[in-house]
Amino acid sequence: MHILELNGVELTYFDTHGETKALEDITFSVDAGEFVSIVGPSGCGKTTILSIITGLIQPTHGKVNINGQGSKVVGYMFQKDNLLEWRTIKNNICLGLELTHNKTKENLDYVDELLKKYNLWDFRDKYPRELSGGMRQRAALIRTLALRPSLLLLDEAFSALDYQTRLNVCDDVYNIIKQEKLTAILVTHDINEAISLSDKVVILSKRPSSVKEILDISLQKYPTPFERRECVEAKDYFQHIWEKLV
Repeated sequence: MHILELNGVELTYFDTHGETKALEDITFSVDAGEFVSIVGPSGCGKTTILSIITGLIQPTHGKVNINGQGSKVVGYMFQKDNLLEWRTIKNNICLGLELTHNKTKENLDYVDELLKKYNLWDFRDKYPRELSGGMRQRAALIRTLALRPSLLLLDEAFSALDYQTRLNVCDDVYNIIKQEKLTAILVTHDINEAISLSDKVVILSKRPSSVKEILDISLQKYPTPFERRECVEAKDYFQHIWEKLV
């Protein structure tokens, strides 16, 4: 089942100098449980597509349909974890529930379940400065999961981390997404990251951005993103995507 469909999405900016077309005929779909990455040249509008999916930006033309199972909440993870330094880890995780007036016993029990399941229970009363970069990013993900999203958007979610931490967090976040049976879309400049995490990769052209290709990634026999990065087949996928981007 398609959980997300973009059909002929276009975006044109208007200012005193005239009009600038940013997106042109963006069309792709995402099935329930899929992990999809979006790659393209810098400035081509990858993050703009995420903003359109969330409804923060309205497209000039085209439609976006989100067919969530149950809740239609869209979760969003940014480049930085955006944890509030004066709140404990548990209080940070509960922030979205507070803002949406959903701090019910059921949802608080669910937060405790997530903290225990993903090894942050012993750190629930700690402050963000007391956690490693990887643990902070895990806390940010659990904060998003607490809202029970039907679709998770990750905007360069690992790029602020050092390389070694980034590799570990990719494995960590990927396992959580799969265990929770989430549907995810990642915007990234890192081709290897896209290949190692994704079921398919949407390759965009330079601005005005259009979909050059939707590439299926068949590396499911390797259980972790780290192993996929190291496999022989990944090099062929990398070369194919690189040639499309240059």
